[in-house]
Amino acid sequence: MRRQVLFAAVFLTLLVFAYAQEEKETMLDLFQDYVQQAARQAQEALNTVHESPMAQQAKGWMSDSFSSLHGYWNTWADKWSGLWDTAEPAVAKDA
Repeated sequence: MRRQVLFAAVFLTLLVFAYAQEEKETMLDLFQDYVQQAARQAQEALNTVHESPMAQQAKGWMSDSFSSLHGYWNTWADKWSGLWDTAEPAVAKDA
């Protein structure tokens, strides 16, 4: 009788463990599907915002600003390049 109870307990334990593993995989699959769907929706939202007229206008403003900044830098560098060209190269001092 005890042997049958032990076998029944082991069988029930294995059955519960197998069910838990199946549920775990199911929950993992559900979570992965949810994350993939959320990522897809986020990408679609970013694409929509990226293609919006307001985003295009902001890109134009940034492009113009960087072009102006580049122009200011070139003007400043041209003014001071004479000093850089005439400076003597640094000489390493032997210790």
